[in-house]
Amino acid sequence: MTSLLKVSVCAGLASIALLCAVAQPARAASSGTPCWKVLLNDWYDGRIDGTYPRHCYNDALKHLPADVSTYSSAHDDILRALQSAIAKQKKAGHSVGANTPIVPPTPPKGGNGGGTGTTTTTGHQQGNGLADKLNPGSPSSLPVPLLILGGLALLLVAAGGAGLLAKRIQARRQSP
Repeated sequence: MTSLLKVSVCAGLASIALLCAVAQPARAASSGTPCWKVLLNDWYDGRIDGTYPRHCYNDALKHLPADVSTYSSAHDDILRALQSAIAKQKKAGHSVGANTPIVPPTPPKGGNGGGTGTTTTTGHQQGNGLADKLNPGSPSSLPVPLLILGGLALLLVAAGGAGLLAKRIQARRQSP
């Protein structure tokens, strides 16, 4: 064998091995993970982007972790996505079975980019100003009762300081 032939055979074998190594994990990941778990992982950003069979939605609702079910809108979001997709397919005249792929709903024009998201747009532009931080509807806002109590505490401390200062001034005036 010539050296050129050896090099080309080695390069061919290396490229085949690399192709097999790259293709194997993708196939294993898609076949090894249950579809309900993939659907839940897809939901964790607040919306469902992928297309899943109907039974995956039902399985995801059954396997929903207790903390996610209690402290988030996952159950409602997944159920809403399932129901709206089923309604859309029935309206188009298609029958829906357990293995029918459910396409996520398309976002409305001017929406937030997700059909099953937990946030909605109300038509005004979100900014980063003080008024947006005080907006009680925003999840990252400061609680208004806490701001009121903090302001009241500062007012009481200022009143106490003013009383103490007035008492000292009055004591200086009276002493000869």
